Amino acid sequence: FFPHCLGGLLILCLLAGTVRGQPCTGGGQLPVIKPATATMALPNSNTDPSGLLNGAVVQGPASIQVTSNGQRDAITVMVGALVNVTIDAEWTGSEHGLENITLFTYEEPGIPNGGVMSHLTCMGEGMRCNPVRRTFAWTPAPTQHGRVHTMCFVAHPVTPALAACPSAYRCVDITVHAPTLQWVGATPQHDLLVHSAVGCTLTVCPEVEDTSRVYNVDVNPVPGTMPPGAQFDVACEARPQSGSLHPLWPALAYPMRSTTGCKRCMHWEAVRGLETQNFTACFTGTDRDGLESIRTCLRIYVPKCKYCVQEGDTLHSINKKYRLNSNWLQLWNSNGIGEIGGHPLSPATAFPDPDGISNGHSVINLGPSYEMKQGESLNALAASFRTTIRKLLDVNPDIVDSADVHEGTLLCVMPCTDGLV
Repeated sequence: FFPHCLGGLLILCLLAGTVRGQPCTGGGQLPVIKPATATMALPNSNTDPSGLLNGAVVQGPASIQVTSNGQRDAITVMVGALVNVTIDAEWTGSEHGLENITLFTYEEPGIPNGGVMSHLTCMGEGMRCNPVRRTFAWTPAPTQHGRVHTMCFVAHPVTPALAACPSAYRCVDITVHAPTLQWVGATPQHDLLVHSAVGCTLTVCPEVEDTSRVYNVDVNPVPGTMPPGAQFDVACEARPQSGSLHPLWPALAYPMRSTTGCKRCMHWEAVRGLETQNFTACFTGTDRDGLESIRTCLRIYVPKCKYCVQEGDTLHSINKKYRLNSNWLQLWNSNGIGEIGGHPLSPATAFPDPDGISNGHSVINLGPSYEMKQGESLNALAASFRTTIRKLLDVNPDIVDSADVHEGTLLCVMPCTDGLV
């Protein structure tokens, strides 16, 4: 008796003990388990009454490739697909062609969870059990992806005198393919810092794909990370689907087209009052079966003293919009030549011609920036730059009163405007 023999396999194990203790006396060849055959139906394809799947004609379950190496067969399947594996056994020859045989599944490793093994089917003349067949049906669950599931079989004569004549073991390894996700296309580098001035439309388009092109994918914003007022595309950007057969299943009777990636964009415009604020927008890329996910983030800073020119803007209209209480020459003086010491992530555009500002979506300076020193007050700063506290507050909407100002605070200033109403 063998310790690993349990439950319903007790009879099989006793037979195995007989085999090990006695030679096969039947003569001739032993029963043979043939290489497995398999079919796979894509999710929903075998139940779709229209006979269509994403516009492609499908015929339900179709044959897929089985790779055999000695007494092992290998099959690759996907989550959610209906898989059928057929195992046939036969004992041929003049001596044994009329013998009944049976086909066992070994308890260890058994069958994958959720799978169903059929009863023995006798396929010989007059319902003789030689040859015989068993069929395994299974739809892999999401929790079973990325693993190899093995089943092993042995065929035995039914006649007790021939019990010492089993077939060789034959095993079937079923790999449930796992998605391999990666960011592609125009997806920003993880943790990249960008500046987005007030009035500018920031468009960020993360794009994900399954590199094996098996699973459909999606992109979504991480809840609670989007800047205020940001909009995110409702659906993935339409992309053409590959018309070629998928290399993992070249034997499919219907086209198993390679999937494509998903690109969705975030659109956001910073408004006044958000100057100097930082945001971290994060996105997840997932397959639509929920098997794997990846994440990437973008850091966004709204610079002070910058404005993104809109189509139709003039220096006069910008001056009025920001209540700068100065004339347009003050703005031109801040933008007439190239910026000195500007930040590389939000460079201002030089406008030698004041009438050429209305080109749309260029960044201009509203005035120079000044970093407060220890002990300085708004009154002292206004006096130093010959401006007023009111004008300082007009161009610094993030500052409510003097309590918001301390050492290191960055302020936008409009010099020489104390005499302007």
